[in-house]
Amino acid sequence: MKLHWWGAPEKIEEKSALRSPVELFPGSKPIRRADPVTIFLRGVMITEKRDRWKLRDTNDLFVATTYQIGTEPTITTIHYIREKAELGWHGDFFSNVVLAEDDFTSDHITLRLQVYDLDRYDKYRDLVETAFKEFKVGLIFPILAQYMSVASVVSRQLLDLINVLDTHDRIIDERIRFEIAEPETGQKILQTGHFVCFRNEVNAEKENLYLDKNLRVVNEDCEEFRKCSYAVYSVTDEFYTDYRWKIDQKVAKLISELEGKGNSGEAAIHFLRKTMEAYIKYRKIERYLELKSKSELTDAEKKLLSRLEREIKDDEVLRHFWIDS
Repeated sequence: MKLHWWGAPEKIEEKSALRSPVELFPGSKPIRRADPVTIFLRGVMITEKRDRWKLRDTNDLFVATTYQIGTEPTITTIHYIREKAELGWHGDFFSNVVLAEDDFTSDHITLRLQVYDLDRYDKYRDLVETAFKEFKVGLIFPILAQYMSVASVVSRQLLDLINVLDTHDRIIDERIRFEIAEPETGQKILQTGHFVCFRNEVNAEKENLYLDKNLRVVNEDCEEFRKCSYAVYSVTDEFYTDYRWKIDQKVAKLISELEGKGNSGEAAIHFLRKTMEAYIKYRKIERYLELKSKSELTDAEKKLLSRLEREIKDDEVLRHFWIDS
């Protein structure tokens, strides 16, 4: 059986045989609704030189992951841009986090890996250097760049590059949909573990391929696999706790929805209203606690505190906060 995607258990002592992602791996845990989940891109192994005009065995490498949780908007994360990248393993990314959710609310996740050799890198050199210098977060989530304090032309060029990426020289461009599913259903199970995306379809069982403890694909004799490029993702049931990164991820989702990239069937303005409603509720509680903590209040602050108490008690969601407090 030839596949682009294969997997291995979360814990690997020396090496573990690659398995079809429709199997539940030994020792791995299925991800369920309300579980935390974080997906990392651990690295890419590049074995092809895509630009035949170059004298050296290098690529002007671009690595990105686009993901979609359920019908939420799609989000693209840029992991890596490197001019004249040597063949071999690359893992020193801007960020290796693809997505981080502390409360998984859907029944599936779709990932698309894009690894390309950029044609005419000199055309993008100034863009990349400016992006590095001015907005690291905007480079990780390019959709945020247009809202940051940099020249709009730079942010637009960055987004345009993402949109036309498939016109460049493909190294890997594959996708997978992980489901909350049981074994023997034919669905690729969302579970903790490691997942390998190969450039070409391979029969990992027939070729006796393994993933070793360093997350490299090897054969039975521990010799590195070099027949084609591949990338390694890891799925964990722990939540990546960088708070700023989480906020940036949420903002990127909101902007993506407003730009019409969601498939939820909700109008963009409705999505924004729901987001702002949650923010207003939070600010109401925050202000209430701030006033309650003060030793003395002005007459205006007393009236505001009284109004906030009434509104919290009358709110279907916030009244539970009032009871618990």
